[in-house]
Amino acid sequence: MLRFFLEVSAHLQSPLTWLFFVLGAMMGSFYNVCIYRIPRKIFFAEARSVCPNCGQPIPFWHNIPILSWLLLRGKARCCGARISAQYLFVEVFTALIFPTIYWLFPFVISWDTGLVIDSPEMIRCFHALTFTSLLLICSVIDFEHQIIPDVLSLPMILATPLVVYLHPDLDWKSALIGVLVGGGSLYTVAWLYFVVRKKYGLGMGDMKLLAAIGGWLGYQSILTTIFWGSILGSFIGLGVIIVRRKMDLDTKLPFGPFLSLAAVGYLLFGHYLAEYLITF
Repeated sequence: MLRFFLEVSAHLQSPLTWLFFVLGAMMGSFYNVCIYRIPRKIFFAEARSVCPNCGQPIPFWHNIPILSWLLLRGKARCCGARISAQYLFVEVFTALIFPTIYWLFPFVISWDTGLVIDSPEMIRCFHALTFTSLLLICSVIDFEHQIIPDVLSLPMILATPLVVYLHPDLDWKSALIGVLVGGGSLYTVAWLYFVVRKKYGLGMGDMKLLAAIGGWLGYQSILTTIFWGSILGSFIGLGVIIVRRKMDLDTKLPFGPFLSLAAVGYLLFGHYLAEYLITF
């Protein structure tokens, strides 16, 4: 435990940690724009951010990641409308996950002669940052709209060859099988659910998302992702039932966010998750 705190203390003293923290907060602000505009198909409609309630342009000093929401107390200055806490959550999450990913894939090495860039580790780091960012956007949109836009999932699948080409640890066979097994496994589950209950329990968006996960992480990630995603979804579903005090098998919960959380967990802590899956 002492060693853990010493390592965290050392990381916090690194300027790169705070650089990634600021970068994460800024990217989180951009992700909020994507989350709002993509499902409404207005991504290129406005060059500047505008208030969703009254349409007034938002000045840049009211758009500072994290700080603006706190200083404005979650209300728009122009019309007083409430600003969803989702904006704060996304910015805080990305501000924390970016340095965490850098800690797990530290590509800047300090030598007596200066700083050295570890190229393979840098690729692993930016692969993890990109993968986590895309799944975050997909997850929040899925929570809000019950959809995973094709404009996000399909390009991830199509980008698989580029990911394989650049990534030092991923191979063509693993990625190709990952795409096929990822999409096919959820399709099988959805088909069985439909046969038993005569209703659709999973959407095509979930299948495309898992296919993308398989392509970016390899087929080895599929079983662990489905298992932990199902466990997380079950616990949240039970929580919803308890809060509502009503047993309802038709309660709709998006599965994409749980798949995404499990996939990111596999990417960052896959060894530990796989061990628990084996011993379960």
